[in-house]
Amino acid sequence: MADKMAKKTMTTPIHASSFNNWEETYNFIKGYAIGKKMNNTLIALALAKNCHKGTFRKGGEPYIIHPLEVASYLINLGISDDVTIAAALLHDVVEDCEDKLPRKGEELIEKYKLSTEVFDIVLLLTKQKGVSEQMYYDKIKQNRKALIIKLADRTNNCSTMVDAFTKDKLISYVEETIDLIYPLCTHAKEYYPELSNAVTIIKYHIVSICETIESLFNIHKKSDEVNKYKYKKTLLFIRGFATARNMNNTLIALALAERFHEGQLRKSGDPFIIHPLRVCSYLISLGIDNDITCAAALLHEIFKKCNLVNGGNELIDTYHLNPQVLELIKLVSKDEAISKDVYYENLKKNPQALLIKLSNRANTCTILTSYTPKEIEEYLDEGHNYIEPLCTYGKLYYPEYLSQIINMKYHISAMCQIVECYNAPEEESK
Repeated sequence: MADKMAKKTMTTPIHASSFNNWEETYNFIKGYAIGKKMNNTLIALALAKNCHKGTFRKGGEPYIIHPLEVASYLINLGISDDVTIAAALLHDVVEDCEDKLPRKGEELIEKYKLSTEVFDIVLLLTKQKGVSEQMYYDKIKQNRKALIIKLADRTNNCSTMVDAFTKDKLISYVEETIDLIYPLCTHAKEYYPELSNAVTIIKYHIVSICETIESLFNIHKKSDEVNKYKYKKTLLFIRGFATARNMNNTLIALALAERFHEGQLRKSGDPFIIHPLRVCSYLISLGIDNDITCAAALLHEIFKKCNLVNGGNELIDTYHLNPQVLELIKLVSKDEAISKDVYYENLKKNPQALLIKLSNRANTCTILTSYTPKEIEEYLDEGHNYIEPLCTYGKLYYPEYLSQIINMKYHISAMCQIVECYNAPEEESK
C-alpha cells in the first residue's frame, strides 16, 4: 500500500511488550469473532497471522500488530461486520506476502474459502503498479468498507510513524495525509452518513497527530483548520445536535463558550473556541452525549481562561445552568491549590469528569510549539504518571465506557509517542 509503513524480515528483536500486545489484540478479535459467528474474520485472522509471520516493522515489532490494530480499532468504533473486519486483517497480504500467496491472493477464495467481497476489498486497498494516487483513492471512495478500512489504516500508520520515519519523511507524510486523507474523510461523511461518527473520531485522531507534528517542527500549516472561521462548522453541528435533543444546558453553554472565549487565541494562533468545541464534538462522536457532560465540556476551560467574578455561581444565577454542570466543570478544572495526585483521584470518582479530561487531552496538541524542553518533559510525565492510569482506572471501573476510553487512550498514546521523539538526538531525527 502507498502509505504502508516499511518493514523488514528477520532479525529485529521482539520486545516482550510487543509480543504481549500482539497476543492480547489477537485473542480479543478471535473472541469477538467467535461470539458474533464471523466466519470470514476467523479465517482472515489465521491467514494474517500466517502470512505476516517472520516480518517486522521498522520499529521492531511484529508486523502482524498493524492489521490486528486496524481491525481492533474498527471494532471499537462500532464497525464490526464480518466482511469489513476480515478485509482489514488482510489489507496488506496481497502486496506484502507474495511468497505465501503467489497467485496474487486468489488463494483467499479458492483455497481458504473467504467471501469474494472480502477479496475484492483487499484488492481495492492494494496499490497496483502504474496506478496513480488519484486513481487509487477514487476507487476506494466508491466502496464504503474499503474507505473506512483505509482511514483506520492511515490512523494506525500515523500513530506509529515516528518509529520508522526520518524527520523529512515525517513531514512529507503529514502533507500527504492532509492532501489525500482529509478529503477522503469529507467524502465519507457526505456519501456514507452512517459512518459519520466513526469518521469524525478518525479525523480528530489524524488531525491531532498532524497538528502535533506541525507544531513540534514549527512548520507552516497546510491544514484546512487554518481558517479562523472553520470552528463555526463544529459550533453549528453541536447547536443542531443539542436542539434536536432538547439539550438546554448544552445550548446555554455553547452560547457562553462563544462569548467568554471571544478574541482569545490558542498558542497556535487559532481561535481558542476551537478547543472546547472539539472536546465536546469528540465526546458526542464517541456516543458520550448527555446534556450535563456536553455542557461541561464546552465550558471546561472558563476558570482558567475567563474572569468569573462570582466563582462560577453566575453560571447558575444569571444563565440558569444546572448546578451539576458547574460541579463537573470544577472537577475538570485543576485548582492550583491542590496537587496532581488529589486532582486525578477526584477525577476518578466521576466518570463524566474522567471522560471530559481524556477528551481534553486527546485534543491538546498545537500548544506544544511554544513549550520548553522542560515543559515537554512535564507534559509527558503527566501522561505516563496520571493520564495512562486514569485510562486504566476508567476501563476497570466504568466498563460502560470501555470502547470510548480505549479509543481516547489510543489517540493520546500516539500523540505522546510523537512528542517523546521530538527531542531525539539530531543524528536520529535526520
